[in-house]
Amino acid sequence: MSIRGLKTGVATAAIMTCSCVMVVTSAQAGGFALREQSSVGQGASFAGVAAGTSLSSVYWNPSTLTGVSGVNTESVFTGVIPHTDVKDIQTTPAAYSGLGNPGDVGLDAFIPSSYSGMQLTEDLFVGLSVNAPFGMATKAENPSATSFHAATAEIFTTDVKANVAYRINKVFSVGFGVGATYGKVRMTSAPGGNGLELKGDAWAPTFSAGVTITPFEGTIIGIGYRSETQLDLDGTEYYSPLGRTPITADLDLPQSVTIGLRQTVTDRLTFLAGFEWAGWSSVKDPIIIQGSALNNQLHLGYEDSWFASVGGEYQFNDNLTVRSGLGFEKSPIPTEHRNLRLPDADRVWASFGASYNVNDRFGIDVGYSHLFIKDDVSVSGSNAAGAYTAVADSSADIVSASLRYQWQPEPLFENDEPFDRQY
Repeated sequence: MSIRGLKTGVATAAIMTCSCVMVVTSAQAGGFALREQSSVGQGASFAGVAAGTSLSSVYWNPSTLTGVSGVNTESVFTGVIPHTDVKDIQTTPAAYSGLGNPGDVGLDAFIPSSYSGMQLTEDLFVGLSVNAPFGMATKAENPSATSFHAATAEIFTTDVKANVAYRINKVFSVGFGVGATYGKVRMTSAPGGNGLELKGDAWAPTFSAGVTITPFEGTIIGIGYRSETQLDLDGTEYYSPLGRTPITADLDLPQSVTIGLRQTVTDRLTFLAGFEWAGWSSVKDPIIIQGSALNNQLHLGYEDSWFASVGGEYQFNDNLTVRSGLGFEKSPIPTEHRNLRLPDADRVWASFGASYNVNDRFGIDVGYSHLFIKDDVSVSGSNAAGAYTAVADSSADIVSASLRYQWQPEPLFENDEPFDRQY
């Protein structure tokens, strides 16, 4: 390759890496499993996302890198606005009820993600992705009737992966990603009127793999796998009468498998479908807090869950594509383990979105989803200080936008002049 080509490649890689690092420093998360990693996927309720919709599809299936030619970056910015109405609170002892309603416990969240992809040769692709794959942020009014059990709960993660994909032939592409996840957990409550805080953090290795199959023209099938994340949390327990104590705990976040289909119906219309399975039963019950002065435990008891969606894309012209989709998600939280730290329930996704190519290299994507979460679900919690039951009605609005840019349309190491040699 030429010196000029080498300099261009190094400069492009540096720009992409810096943009990803900036996202890490500002990432925040809401909701425990964050599917909101792609504006294009958001607009179709993530139907077909594992079969390759844009560069951001590498989150679910790294082999989809082979579907984005040249050198590209994509930055995704998503806002989650949850709504939770808590009612019919009953407590033991009954005096807790006089402390008032916990209010809307869901907190708004901003979830950014960043992707880069570089086609090295005709069939070899590499890339970098930065995401927040899991997260939660809930906060009750303080004081409130449930403060003795649940006040604030926060889970924050950042995942950084290097991705490699190879196009074997016109039918098969394979890919894998290797990286690490940083996780941080914080929970507070006020048992007996005393402040209690549990917090810890950890790093863990992660990997992903996938295959893309194009059995014939117009049909693309993608299958992606994301590994379990085993966080060995190290932190502290603070209890106001006793002070601060070192603690450890194991939190195993689930593996997942995603299947996507893109089926051409006409020259302009594409049918989309997707299915995702998540192994939430990996979360141990109970989670033992080693070193806890109060013998604290976390009772999660999650079950494996699934998500299915269908949608469609319509290409109005070379620059404008619109899409929509419907999805259903089975919550991993059984009724007996649903509490105000995370009052999750089965939900229906309704989404629409669009993509617009401003020019040959720059494009904008937008997506919107409304989540219809099952009404009147029961929530409950208990510890040595007391117990409560209540009913929660929840919903959520999600707005997403992304910026796509193609730095170079052809492979980085194609059609370059050889080095000039002087002896």
